[in-house]
Amino acid sequence: MTPQPRRRSATLSNPPVLSRGVPRSAPVAFTDLLTQSLTLRAPLMQSRRTQAFRAFSGGADGLDGVFIDVYAQGATLVVYEGRPPRTFDPVRAATEALEVLRPIGVRAVYLKPFAKDRSRLGGELPPVVTDPAPAAGESLPESILITEHHWKLEVRLYDGLSTGLFLDQRDNRAWVSKWCAEHQRTRGRPARVLNTFAYTCAFSIAAAMGSADATSVDVSARYLDWGKRNFSHNSLDAGVAEGKHRFARMDTFEFFSYARRKQLTYDLIILDPPSFAAGSKKKGIPAWSAVDDYARLVREAAGLLAPGGKSVILASTNTAELCRPGRLEREISRGLGRDPQALKLPDPPIDFARDRDRFAARAFVV
Repeated sequence: MTPQPRRRSATLSNPPVLSRGVPRSAPVAFTDLLTQSLTLRAPLMQSRRTQAFRAFSGGADGLDGVFIDVYAQGATLVVYEGRPPRTFDPVRAATEALEVLRPIGVRAVYLKPFAKDRSRLGGELPPVVTDPAPAAGESLPESILITEHHWKLEVRLYDGLSTGLFLDQRDNRAWVSKWCAEHQRTRGRPARVLNTFAYTCAFSIAAAMGSADATSVDVSARYLDWGKRNFSHNSLDAGVAEGKHRFARMDTFEFFSYARRKQLTYDLIILDPPSFAAGSKKKGIPAWSAVDDYARLVREAAGLLAPGGKSVILASTNTAELCRPGRLEREISRGLGRDPQALKLPDPPIDFARDRDRFAARAFVV
């Protein structure tokens, strides 16, 4: 169960620097910082493009290590160990955040503490991240649906440290959907899309809503089942055999080998891998490192693109080293053996615009 909070204010000593770069001379209330961040996101909330967005983004919004994501009627408060001031009380902050977020329909705030060294947890999660009772507010259903653009996605706010949706990719998903719709319009057939490291298949949903045939690849049966539910939520065929949309429980490089044997090709391949992944000696799968292996990932993906010079790879990462200026481009060029023709992706969405150094994505024609 969530521990009872000590009754103290969530005001902050060692005041942070606010967005204008002017330090405050007195402690700043967390509620004031959150109110200010919501004001900056007003255009996004008013646009009705999404019910899920980042409401507070760490140091960019004035408090390092603290993030709040809104998912329709629920929100998560993510706190990284050792980064906020020691006076910061996460449970108290959850209560204060709920009061600020309640006018936009939020009914519960769930707490997600991130340890500095997760390996010391021995694979066990903190009980609070799977507790149906929120840190503040009323308990919500195990899963809820949010609307993003013109599709629905399932999220789970107390299913562990993740929720099933990466919010920073929202506008890139819209780009994929539009690209697929344009492919259908100009070429008279559905785009064949391969979504690697598919997770809960949000990119696949975007592609399918643009009339594409999507293949989703992930090593986790649990997440692929989640992805199939996302297809069902949008009344999309998710047949395994002869359906338009297919799912492969495989390591991405294992699938690449399979696709080469079957002579499968794709018009668009999505690469959005984790920073690290453990391998499997039993299955002969080596460990994955984005820094070491991204060029190989691009090279092998390019070999599965449909011939004709109009096929596309969307490459994305949140690995800090690869997000440095020009680094992802260098890995892409190294993988291809040449500089590709770049395509214009959307600018970072307003709720991530001040965190440009934490995410990188590039689309290019091969």
